[in-house]
This record gives sequence, structure tokens and C-alpha cells, in this order.
Amino acid sequence: MKLDGFKEFLQERKLGQDKIDAAVNIINEFDEFLSKHEKSVENAVYDDLHNFSAYLIEKEKNSFDNYVSLLRFGYFRGNKQLIIASMEVIDGGEVMENFSKKLVEEFGEEVRNDIFDDIEVPPLGLHPKKRPEITKQLIERFLSKVDHDKCSDFLANGLRDKYTDSYKPAREKFLKARNIDEFLEIKSHDFIETLTKHRDEETLFFTQEIDDSVLEYIKNQQGMTEAGIREGNKVIITKIPYLAKQYLSETDEKKKRYYYCHCPWVREALLKEDQPVDPIFCNCSGGYYKNFWEAVLDQPVKVELLESVLKGDEVCKFALHLPQEIVNGVEKRS
Repeated sequence: MKLDGFKEFLQERKLGQDKIDAAVNIINEFDEFLSKHEKSVENAVYDDLHNFSAYLIEKEKNSFDNYVSLLRFGYFRGNKQLIIASMEVIDGGEVMENFSKKLVEEFGEEVRNDIFDDIEVPPLGLHPKKRPEITKQLIERFLSKVDHDKCSDFLANGLRDKYTDSYKPAREKFLKARNIDEFLEIKSHDFIETLTKHRDEETLFFTQEIDDSVLEYIKNQQGMTEAGIREGNKVIITKIPYLAKQYLSETDEKKKRYYYCHCPWVREALLKEDQPVDPIFCNCSGGYYKNFWEAVLDQPVKVELLESVLKGDEVCKFALHLPQEIVNGVEKRS
């Protein structure tokens, strides 16, 4: 198939020729894969991407760059199903590999080997439905080897990669703000502005559609603008639902929790009759906020898990413990 338009799309994003050629090759391979089922990349749907991902894993072609190329093709085509499926593949793909590495750093290789005994680090691109069972086994073994509080603290440091450069604009805004409260107002305003832009342009906010009902819901929920609400020496942050539009229209409580959950390593388990994953794993989500706020404040902070849908709560909520000098409202810094 001809991919001249896709090449131009990539050139506009300043990609080098090697990356463009590699991206075109993987899309052609995806098209050849689909042609065996009388389909084409031009009308690929959600399941097609996940089926192709299984093929890539088998052929040891499940590289991060290949999945990013598939995601970019989704954006080029305006194919929301392809965008969502590609993002699901990439999202949190590094978590279990980081879990393995950090176990060695924190508790030693013997503990790591006991926990991962007969369980290989899951490959990038593993189908979301296959992830919770691995999480369940690993966390059960972790808890059997390490004290509960130590497990919580370990997970609260986060298992995601740190994207330090992406935090720099927030750090700059914090330094320009008069105090933490003004920064929270700015961050809240920016978040609503971002959602509004997605609504107006009918584009996806990560994996979800934003419509009027979603926008109004987020505006009216305390602390659900990614900024949080300061209460004394804490900032209380409530996560936006992962799929807010579906969440708002759903009446079944189990499905509502499923649509709320962001974690790619446990979400599918929420649809099962008996929840199999220990909710201690939700401390890992606090690590995202910990990384962000430590970069913004330029000092260590503690983030505490308050509520999670995996525990049976209606929302996922965290408390950021602020350093006292921040609470005191330090004036504009240099």
C-alpha cells in the first residue's frame, strides 16, 4: 500500500529518515498481517492491533519504537480505536521490568528470584487481559517475603519510568507562583483548559473522549483536576476516571470501578467476580504523583494512598504531604 501521506506526517514531526523508514516498514507488515484476514490497516480496529501485538511478541519485534509507530499511524488516520489499543500496549509496559530491577536494588537478588521464580518478566505488548494474573502472583509472593509496610513504601516510590524533562514546565510555573495555592490554581486551570481543547477538537485525552458531561463532572469534583485541593499540610488528589464518559453512564458498580481504574496491570481484574489482586499494588499509582511533585518542589515528598477502586472505594485518592516551608507560603522564589 502507498504510505506517502504517512511519510509526510512523520517528516512534519521532524523524525529522521531511519525512523520514518522503520515506521513505514512496520505499518506495511501490519497491513500484510491483516490482509490474511481480508482486512487492511486503513480500517484496523481495536482487536486487530492486539492480535498484531501477539504476532510481534512471537517474532520478537515487540519494540517500543514499533508500537509508537503504530500509535502515530493511528493519529495520522484519525483512527481512535487504533490509538487506544496502541496506548494500552505502551502504557505501563515498563512496570514489571522495573519491579524486577528495583527488587534487586532494594532487597537483593535472592528475594527477586524467589518472587519471579518460574515467572518471566512479561513482554512489552502483552494483552491487557493477561496482565492481572501476573500481577496477582507477583504481589502475593512479594507480601510473603517482605513486611507489609515495606511493601507499601517500596511500591509508593513508583514502578513507572521517570520522565524528568516533562516536569520542567510545571517546575517553572511553581517557581513563578507566589505560593503553593496559586500553583494549584494554575495547574487546575491548565488541566481544564486541556480537557476543553480535546472536547472542542473532538480528540482523545490519552485514551478517552471528552464531552460536555465529562468536562462538567471534572469541574465539579473537588481535587479531580490533577492539581488537588490543599488541606493544611496535605494536597488531596482524586484521579480522573480512566474512561470518564463510560464511567458516568454506567450503573453497574463493578463496571464503574473498571472504567475508573487507570492501572494497566490490574484494570481487567475488576470485571472478575472475586477481585484477585491485592490492593497494596495501588501504592504504585502514588509513585506517579511522588515523581511529579518531587520534581516540582525539588525535594523529597511522601504520597499516601487514601482510597482506591481496587479496595472497593468509589474513587482513587492520594494525599501529598507538603514540606512545612511550602505550607507557610514562601513568596516568589528566584
